[in-house]
Amino acid sequence: MRRGVVVISIVTLAFLLLVANLAGGQEGQKITLNVWLMKQAEVELIKAQEEALQKFKELYPEIDVKFTVFPYNEYRDKLLVAAAAGNPPDVSVVDQIWNPEFAAAGFIIPLDDFVAKSEKVKKENYFAGAWDSALFQGKLYGIPFDVGVWALNYYNKDFFRRAGLDPEKPPVTWDEFYEVAKKMTTENQWGTALWVGKGDAIQCITDALIFSNGGSVLNEDFTKCTLDQPAAIEAMKFFKKLQEVNPPGEVSRTEEDSFQLFTAGKVGMFWYGEWGQDTINARAPEMDWACTNFPKPEGGESIGTFGGWNMVIYEKSPSKDAAWKFIEFWTSREINERVSSLTPANVEAAKSFLEKKRRFPDIIFKQLTTALYRPIFPKYPDLAEIQRNATTAILLGEKSVEEALKEATEEIDKLLNEYYSTHR
Repeated sequence: MRRGVVVISIVTLAFLLLVANLAGGQEGQKITLNVWLMKQAEVELIKAQEEALQKFKELYPEIDVKFTVFPYNEYRDKLLVAAAAGNPPDVSVVDQIWNPEFAAAGFIIPLDDFVAKSEKVKKENYFAGAWDSALFQGKLYGIPFDVGVWALNYYNKDFFRRAGLDPEKPPVTWDEFYEVAKKMTTENQWGTALWVGKGDAIQCITDALIFSNGGSVLNEDFTKCTLDQPAAIEAMKFFKKLQEVNPPGEVSRTEEDSFQLFTAGKVGMFWYGEWGQDTINARAPEMDWACTNFPKPEGGESIGTFGGWNMVIYEKSPSKDAAWKFIEFWTSREINERVSSLTPANVEAAKSFLEKKRRFPDIIFKQLTTALYRPIFPKYPDLAEIQRNATTAILLGEKSVEEALKEATEEIDKLLNEYYSTHR
């Protein structure tokens, strides 16, 4: 009888030990968090990211973080293939204009519940336009990581002096910009340099002109195109007018081609993002340059267009809580400033970053606080292509501004209707 009791007790003890060991193993089990980022070349930035990662591991020793980085030109395809195959990273950064595409496909999850419980991630901590860029159908699908704004007006002070203008009084309005550019333009130099190219930078510029004039590309719920409205028509007429003070060939030029014209001293003013300062200093160290806010229509407001990256969590991630901890950490004030190559999306981090790394930080900060995002639509690349074609037709003189924007509006409305008729 006693022997039976002993046997049962041993078996019971063994079972309890097994349960305890399993529970302990589960609790102390290492989590490997796969994080995909954009490839960086700057040695100091890579070092800062490695140091920040070490600090994260000290805070969360149970989480191992594995970084995988890709160059921009292949990054989106890598993400889409991995997500479609059910093998995405746990966390990644995505371009703002990819956010709705990934959300609509069900690849990434809404983060509203995480934000509601967080003491660290609050909407007011980030630039408003960057935060709203991650909204899709009323839910938040990303946390802003870094931002850039199209555009600031960079200008060569020597051009002002040669034209008899005060370099400390750059143009503020559209009319002033045109008049100044006209005075700078001669046989072999020009006031500014336009471009179209194949990237999305041209949409950022034309959107900024439209936004500054009180217009939009789509209506508030992103279901109807508004490019045929007076605000957009007036903005594009101003853009067309700038051909008079611009070297020929803008349709085939890229923003980089036009930027090179500026740094080579061929044009007096150029619209570009705040990150361009490093390039100007490297290419034209002797240039006496400055920058001011994007020109605005008389009585309007200077409103730029946001670019930048949001951090997202994937539906297939087995470690969503750990992924959220990483996002909280990576977008926090102290860390965001150190690990971002563009301006941090965290407002306080941005202020510090701009003061340390950029000239004219107050001008840049003002432009960032008013910037808006491009249309939130899962098939944004198709929409952007229609918009780019309209801009090309306008600059080539193939169609009037009204005609080109009317046709673009009809095409975009058709695109919207086709999408929403099957995705309600």
